[in-house]
Amino acid sequence: MLYLILCFLLGFFSSSLLSFSLSLPPTHLCRPEQSSALLQFKSNFSLSISNCSQDYHIVSVHKTDSWDKDTDCCKWEGVVCDNWKGNVIGLDLSCSGLIGSIQSNSSLFSLQNLRWLNLSGNYFGNSEVPSEFGKLRSLTYLNLSDTALTGFVPHEISLLSELVSLDLGQNYLLFRDHDFNMLVHNLTKLENIVLDRMSLSLVVPYSFLNFTVSLKHLSLSYCDLQGNFPAQLFHLPFLQNIILRHNPNLIGYLPETNWSSPLSLLDVSGTRFPKGLPASIGNLKHLKALSLSSCVFMGSIPSALGNLTKLTFLDISNNIGVFPSSAFNPTSLTFMDFSSNFLRGTLPNNISGLSYLRELHLYANLLRGRVPGWLFSLPSLEYLDLHSNKLNGPIDPIQEPNLVLLNLTSLDLSSNNLSGNIKSCMLVKLRNLRSLDLSFNNLPSLTRCSNDVNSTLPMIIEFHFSSCNMQRFPSFLNASKHLKVLDLSNNQIHGSITKWEGEGWEDLSTLNLSMNFLTSVEQIPGKHLYILDLRSNSLQGLLPTPPQELSYYLISNNELGGEISSRICNLSFLSVLDLSKNKLSGTIPDCFRSFRDQPSVTVLRTVNLNGNQLEGSIPQSLTNCYSLEVLDLGNNNINDTFPYWLGTLPNLKVLVLRSNRFHGDIPNFNGTFSFSSLQMIDLSRNEFTGHIPPELFENLKSMKDIQVSESDPVYIGGNYYRDSVIVTTKGSDFKLERILVSFTVIDFSSNHFKGSIPKEVGELKSLIVLNFSHNSLAGNIPPSLGKLAALESLDLSSNKLQGRIPMQLTNLTFLGVLNLSHNNLEGTIPLANHFDTFPNDSYVGNSGLCGFPLSKTCGNDQEPKSPPSTVGDESEIALIWKIAAMGYGSGLVLGLSMGCIAFTTGRPRWLVKMIKRNPKRRMRRRIHRNGRRKN
Repeated sequence: MLYLILCFLLGFFSSSLLSFSLSLPPTHLCRPEQSSALLQFKSNFSLSISNCSQDYHIVSVHKTDSWDKDTDCCKWEGVVCDNWKGNVIGLDLSCSGLIGSIQSNSSLFSLQNLRWLNLSGNYFGNSEVPSEFGKLRSLTYLNLSDTALTGFVPHEISLLSELVSLDLGQNYLLFRDHDFNMLVHNLTKLENIVLDRMSLSLVVPYSFLNFTVSLKHLSLSYCDLQGNFPAQLFHLPFLQNIILRHNPNLIGYLPETNWSSPLSLLDVSGTRFPKGLPASIGNLKHLKALSLSSCVFMGSIPSALGNLTKLTFLDISNNIGVFPSSAFNPTSLTFMDFSSNFLRGTLPNNISGLSYLRELHLYANLLRGRVPGWLFSLPSLEYLDLHSNKLNGPIDPIQEPNLVLLNLTSLDLSSNNLSGNIKSCMLVKLRNLRSLDLSFNNLPSLTRCSNDVNSTLPMIIEFHFSSCNMQRFPSFLNASKHLKVLDLSNNQIHGSITKWEGEGWEDLSTLNLSMNFLTSVEQIPGKHLYILDLRSNSLQGLLPTPPQELSYYLISNNELGGEISSRICNLSFLSVLDLSKNKLSGTIPDCFRSFRDQPSVTVLRTVNLNGNQLEGSIPQSLTNCYSLEVLDLGNNNINDTFPYWLGTLPNLKVLVLRSNRFHGDIPNFNGTFSFSSLQMIDLSRNEFTGHIPPELFENLKSMKDIQVSESDPVYIGGNYYRDSVIVTTKGSDFKLERILVSFTVIDFSSNHFKGSIPKEVGELKSLIVLNFSHNSLAGNIPPSLGKLAALESLDLSSNKLQGRIPMQLTNLTFLGVLNLSHNNLEGTIPLANHFDTFPNDSYVGNSGLCGFPLSKTCGNDQEPKSPPSTVGDESEIALIWKIAAMGYGSGLVLGLSMGCIAFTTGRPRWLVKMIKRNPKRRMRRRIHRNGRRKN
């Protein structure tokens, strides 16, 4: 963003300078034909607020409002005329809120004397660049950036041989290789070229060698450049700024010898410059900004970096290098980022420079040793981040510099090995501190100094002290009136939150006291609390009354009793309600209608009441919670019939009713109750009866086609709270701490369902876990189950199923758990594909079954030989990693269950074989093949 602002200021400065030089009072009136052309151009556009006001904090002005046919056009805003003939030679309509398109017959192209044209920051309706721009042969400055232009850049642009500055960036444009070659070959006077965020994927980087030697500013960020970048370009004698930011397929290297140039700004971050930073970087005496972040380079950071005395901005983050002490030598630095570099070593004991440094980022490295006190004495330092290193020992005393008010506003030392007591009288020297994070260290306590009873952090806003063995509340924070975020989770705090403590921190918005030993809450701090997290304590008594503006009410895994008050429905901002694993009794209040018709506020997304002693029925007022995604009422004493009316909730993804007293038949479904977004439904361990309605599965649209993310996994829930759920596989329960958005489950086990398995289940191609075990289902296993291409776990055990095992089940190449035991199945067990990897337990209790792996042979056929085992060649560690990888790819259920099975059964051959497959590729291929057959 810094460089985008620099680029904008460069263009703005150039335009202002030109405007100033050409805006002297004209001696001639504007030519009538040119005035008419400008008015006609104006008539082609409507006006709106420009985006420039948002992106660059520039006031949007409708410059054309001053254009009046009865006045001299040379006096119109944005128009510049020459002083001799009255010709319009400059037009600046940047950020003027123009909406429309530039047509090929636009009157703009009749202004043949234009030398300077700036139309940036308007909206030209995704229209193409007219080739008629090539008629404006006198242009020296052309800026069409950020105007929503699209399509190919016409080759006629290369006819503008007088151009000194060209900016086509921030558009949906792309260059043909031939047209780009013509442009750089013909524009011999070009000094500034900006093509940010337009596509140069068709351009061969070696064509850049044709750039004129007069080039001063080159900006090609986010251009999808590919191939090898010519290093000769870095030697251009007048080049001051070169920006190649975020072109991940661009390969290059910086000159290692004879590199001396007037470069002021060099940004190759987000590219591939694997050779790293050469010592020749020290020759760039004019360099002010250097960004090499995420360049995939490895090696040492040269000591010559310390020679760059004019350097103010330095970013070498997200690489692999060795940290030199000379990095602290540049005396003009205001920003330094060496984060995520695997840097080793220690911080220097003292330094003499860095008087202007404002931000220092050294997080996510392997730095060790103590935190030196001089870091807190840098007079200009505002932001210091050292989290996720191996720093150890106590923090050196903070040495307050004479006559200097410390400017440090943010300090992050979390996730290190720091030890020793942190005393309040040391922290309070940081008078302007607004954010402090010391979490995940070995600090035994945070204590108040005996001789400093009035110590406080008056400006603190965020205070994070999680996992630091703290035993009491930091009382010196009571006077911190601006405190908004307080995280003391996973400590050793006992007792209660007293009324005295609860009366402080009026502006508190987030309070996290989870994983402590609190027993009671007399009063919840803060009147505007947004997040209250008291999970995993020892709280007793009744539910604390939450503040009115609360959005996250998290108080699970405690010993709270009594009933849930209907006042919970008065929380109009409530988004997540997690009261699970307590001793709550009574009924669920039927009061959720108050959440309805409030589109301006956060609405209820998660209700988790699992593991209590709740009774009665499910309140139908839940149908008013239109944004509800997760409803978990498992492990209670709820006595009700199936809540079919929940199918009207358009966003409901997870429905858990397991281990209650639900009973009766599941009614036939119609279009009104569709459950269209449902991807997890758990009705296990209840008393449901009757047939399973086929219409239910016809409506489960989310289980038919879920796109599997190939990048980072996405989970149900927000940034602070991630939903969790209990799933059953191989007869054991496992808790998923996070639920992948692609994870799908149907569990109807341990009920009294009868009849046949609906063939419609086979249409749920994204289904991962299917469990119909321990019911009274009869008939044949439907062959359509062979179309469940993503299925990992299938449990049909302990029913009355009969007939043969369908051969189609062998198509389930992603299947890792199969249990068909204790039915009335007969015939030969299929051995195609990987079916010979399932153990004997998958088939026992079917007297009519024969063949491997059962000891019973089929007729005169010989029992198939067991494939040779390769387990002996594998180490325990290798197997563990494969289990972990499989769990990640399959939504963790198989990873958890298979890990347990491996460690309790001695790594069975079927498991090892299953782990060695490449499930993701087979699943995608299988889903594609099934979809093609269906079509």
